[in-house]
Amino acid sequence: MDFTGKVAIVTGAARGIGETTAWMFARRGATAVIVDINGEGAEKVAAEIKAEDLKATAFTVDVSNKDAVDAMVQRVFGTFGRIDVLVNNAYVSGGYAIVTETAQETWDRVIAVNLTGAFNCSKAVAEKMIPQKSGKIINISSGAGINGSLSSGVQYPASKAGMIGLTKGLAGDLAPFGINVNCITPGLIRTWEPEEMAEQATGWTLEKVARYVEVEVPLKRVGEPEDIAETILFLASDAASYIVGEVINVDGGGMLDSVAKRESLLGF
Repeated sequence: MDFTGKVAIVTGAARGIGETTAWMFARRGATAVIVDINGEGAEKVAAEIKAEDLKATAFTVDVSNKDAVDAMVQRVFGTFGRIDVLVNNAYVSGGYAIVTETAQETWDRVIAVNLTGAFNCSKAVAEKMIPQKSGKIINISSGAGINGSLSSGVQYPASKAGMIGLTKGLAGDLAPFGINVNCITPGLIRTWEPEEMAEQATGWTLEKVARYVEVEVPLKRVGEPEDIAETILFLASDAASYIVGEVINVDGGGMLDSVAKRESLLGF
């Protein structure tokens, strides 16, 4: 897949799936626009990409802030004259609490970043893509948006389910203009360092990850950021030009969890 001359905006790109995706776009010829609320992290990724004689630029943006998003998109378009790809990857989880103990501020912030942020970015970018009669928007949801989650409260699954609905709405609006909008639902992806897991206080441990993979993932491995990034690049490529409004599970078979659980319990 060749993206020479293309401009790809990736939100939440200071680390994890977003960072890996930005690198892949840059290595395949695109200008990677690294957007993150962590400005120092975004600048670091951009500098590392440019150090390899690849194209990148960084912006410090809270995607829940419409004015900040609009200003970023205007600067990108003003500099490069086009925007070809948007990857809505920025998110926050809000941690776990039972609904009766979930703070209003937690709910509001997660919905603002994960869902409203994707809307803000999509709307601003669509205004540039429509006159081009081309573009790709890829939204990153989660398996939690389909099946829920017992470890991330109510706010995170709600925001990720909303991302799927947003994808469907955008896809219908923008397909007549030659813009493809699709969604990926990752499973458990290795976006942490082992020493970070205890510090994040999410309840996850390396032992729980191993057990989860054994019971829930038929492929029997944790996903890597590259697994998601490669799917993103496929959806952003000409090879996916007839794919519109789809939700693609990239989870090692995790959506087959009932089968995996049954076979595990039966000793298969």
